[in-house]
Amino acid sequence: MKKFFHSLPVAVLLLLAACSKNNSSSGTTSFNGGNTTGQGGSMARFTIVGHYLYTVDGRSLRVFDISNPSLVQLKNSQLLGWDIEAIFPFRNKLFIASNTAMYLFNINNPEQPVQESYVQHLTGCDPVVANDSVAYLTIHGGNRCGSSINELQVYDIRNVAYPQFITRIPMNRPMGLGIKDTVLFVCDDNAGIRLFSISNPYAPRTMYIVSGDAVQDVIPMDTTLVGMMPQGLAIYDIRNLNQVSKLGEVKN
Repeated sequence: MKKFFHSLPVAVLLLLAACSKNNSSSGTTSFNGGNTTGQGGSMARFTIVGHYLYTVDGRSLRVFDISNPSLVQLKNSQLLGWDIEAIFPFRNKLFIASNTAMYLFNINNPEQPVQESYVQHLTGCDPVVANDSVAYLTIHGGNRCGSSINELQVYDIRNVAYPQFITRIPMNRPMGLGIKDTVLFVCDDNAGIRLFSISNPYAPRTMYIVSGDAVQDVIPMDTTLVGMMPQGLAIYDIRNLNQVSKLGEVKN
């Protein structure tokens, strides 16, 4: 195993990690009309979609126009509730997680996000990822999260106005998660990264566990998976999703 590798510049990975650790975007987003793209983790607190920056703090969703980087403008601020934790963009949607609920907003008018639905769940910290038809969120307990519940939840969001709870899967202490093709990656504390087949997106099926690292969040990319650890990054080869292997790590 190598700590540094030529094919993945360390500076780029450190920047990517810094963005995610400081709560950057959760999905693939674009900036300046799509000239630049980036990815971040599911535990993100801000994301860029087009010319707009969306941020969440403990209570609010804010929208900033960043089309002119030298003159960033606050366009909107909405009070959501309490304990808002993460934001995930997918196309014209924002998925926002609190420790008791998941909010779904459309951004057809990017300066005026409109809440389309709200799903309440058991209390606990809850990163979220989603696509057109399904949303996955993890709930984990602990002192800050105020719960002992630890599980993966699946929601059918084909009718975004009425998300339907489908199933829950018990886990050790799940945290960040990410989607690549028909595989869902879920960070499960010291157990490692659990891979689920989502060929049937509403019935995740356990494939195997990549053990050895306490990864807290993941960013699936084209051929690699970036895992965020308290002490740095772990990099995995995901060209073969049936046999993910670790390439190396970068320590803080």
